[in-house]
Amino acid sequence: MSWVVETILSVHNWWNNVSTVRSTIQAEKLSSLQSTGSTTQPLRIGVLGAAAINLTAIFDPVSTQPSSIITGIAARDKSRAQAQIDTYKSYLPGNCEAYDSYDALLSDPDIDAVCIPLPNGLHHKWALSALEKGKHILVEKPLASNAQQARDIRDTALRAGKTALEAFHWRFHPAAHTVKSILQSGKYGAIRSVDARMVVPAGILKKDDIRFQYGLAGGSCMDLTYVFSAVSFFAVRDITDPNVKFSVESATPRLNAKDKLVDEAMQATITFKEAESNHNVRATVHADLAQPWLFGLIPQIWAGSPDVTIQTDSAEISFGNFVGPWANHNIAITPLTRDTTTGQITSRGKTTNQKAFTGGDQWEQEENGGNAQAWWTTYRYQLEGFVRQIRSNEESKEGYKGPWVSLDESVRVLEIIDKVYEKAGLPLRGRGQ
Repeated sequence: MSWVVETILSVHNWWNNVSTVRSTIQAEKLSSLQSTGSTTQPLRIGVLGAAAINLTAIFDPVSTQPSSIITGIAARDKSRAQAQIDTYKSYLPGNCEAYDSYDALLSDPDIDAVCIPLPNGLHHKWALSALEKGKHILVEKPLASNAQQARDIRDTALRAGKTALEAFHWRFHPAAHTVKSILQSGKYGAIRSVDARMVVPAGILKKDDIRFQYGLAGGSCMDLTYVFSAVSFFAVRDITDPNVKFSVESATPRLNAKDKLVDEAMQATITFKEAESNHNVRATVHADLAQPWLFGLIPQIWAGSPDVTIQTDSAEISFGNFVGPWANHNIAITPLTRDTTTGQITSRGKTTNQKAFTGGDQWEQEENGGNAQAWWTTYRYQLEGFVRQIRSNEESKEGYKGPWVSLDESVRVLEIIDKVYEKAGLPLRGRGQ
């Protein structure tokens, strides 16, 4: 699946002439590294695993971020780490070293932060190890295999005094903040329902893909966890508020043919309730890692865009391609008229459309938040937040005020997923790990 995103990224960067920006910033970083008198050294990042997602998730964003640099990649087979360094050397200026084990990289005192794009089932172990070695961590979603593991990571990060972030990169993009602001403005009344869906056509992932292995915490709820992140973010003002309650009303899985503990697809209904307003929001999620072909003959490529649809008292708001709004997205607002007695929709008004690639109230809170560029990917926005949070904490400033995904939010999303698995009659991921 990474090759699809990588292809989109290549076209995106070509169209926006990102290579020119990259060359300038890389030269500046090299100059800073070589200058003995420099007082501002980049954040030195190591990567655990030569994963296919590395180019899109970390190499590309770091290459255009002035305050960070990749200095090491570790793999169980050192040659794989070296091969990735050689392949992407234009993104990795300076001396990027290959390590023959994850422990070796974590033991290097010259590495400040670690990116962890390993299989889901390994996130917990290596996140804890990195924190205990004094590293900040950026962990690919899901943060862990279950909520208890996420709590372990949260508590360890707090004790270590290190920054830890789950890579829900979509949450850092201005388009996400724009939709949230529209909802919270009250202009269209109370939120009634949220529907999030994300599907991958059958055949994109091989049948032996790690996402279909229970032992590695595979399953659609885990690998398409974006849908749970989305409903949690949009259904309520703040999912981390202890007064916000949720209940899983239904959960229907389609099991993988080879591993019956793995949900190849999942449909679930969740009710959120904010105690302050005593108001219920009905949320539905649909995640599918192998959507069957139409009539068994045609891959449903057109159904692949991840979408969120929110209905309020007086509008329907659709956020198309919410996971990758940097490539393209659409925020469509359709006014609704409802029967005052039944609440049923009686008519729909004219739909208006908008996009948001920069700005947004979240970045506007941050000093120099206006330096964002319309071509920034969600991963580039995420990296900006990650680096600023770390530097802000180190310098004991007032604090980073831009977009963030707290570990409390990560825990809450995994609590929802745990309950979905329980409702579906499936065991939690990560048992025995």
